[in-house]
Amino acid sequence: MPVPGRTRMPRVLIVDDHPVVAEGWGRIVRAAGACEVFAAHSPLMGLRAYREERPDLLIVDLSFGFNKFAGVKLIRRLRRHDPEIPVLVFSMHRSAIIARRALEAGSNGFVNKDAPPEEIDLAFRSLSQGECYVSADIATKIALLNRPGGNGNGSALTPRELEILGFVAEGKSYNEIAEEVCISYKTVTNTCYTLRGKLNATNMPDLVVKAIEYFDC
Repeated sequence: MPVPGRTRMPRVLIVDDHPVVAEGWGRIVRAAGACEVFAAHSPLMGLRAYREERPDLLIVDLSFGFNKFAGVKLIRRLRRHDPEIPVLVFSMHRSAIIARRALEAGSNGFVNKDAPPEEIDLAFRSLSQGECYVSADIATKIALLNRPGGNGNGSALTPRELEILGFVAEGKSYNEIAEEVCISYKTVTNTCYTLRGKLNATNMPDLVVKAIEYFDC
């Protein structure tokens, strides 16, 4: 089951900060045909492992610690080095908007972390054969985003707004968000004001509720 353009059976790099999760997914992809599986537990370790091991396929989580979109940044960096390597994103988030961000960043597939082994097997085999794969429920939500009455406000969020909204969902204060993102307090407050308008939140507590709903949808 070689990846097109590559001669070896797939060598897989899994980038996830939960060793137990990485180990479980490793067992599944080995059974599906991976000849070797490597694990990295941070985006930086993932980038280093990619450069050292030159895997044939990557499986990448989106969230690392407090940063809900570190995986997206990793994918973008990887794409500058290798536009062709298949990248499968697995995430706890079921938001179609988040999935679309991952696909726009350059991933070839998206599945939920709690997907059954059969679906993980199918996703791995699809990417190994040069195809794309998105979980059926997420694919349906993505298809509905552009329909009349779809989630237009959410789909209009910028990457920075999406990042800050993630910290809002975690209950971070303005000061804490500013430190995490390395921006000014004023920029955070202005961004949150814009987010309130886009998500129809009447005040900051309402924005927190809508942020939690946004990432759990």
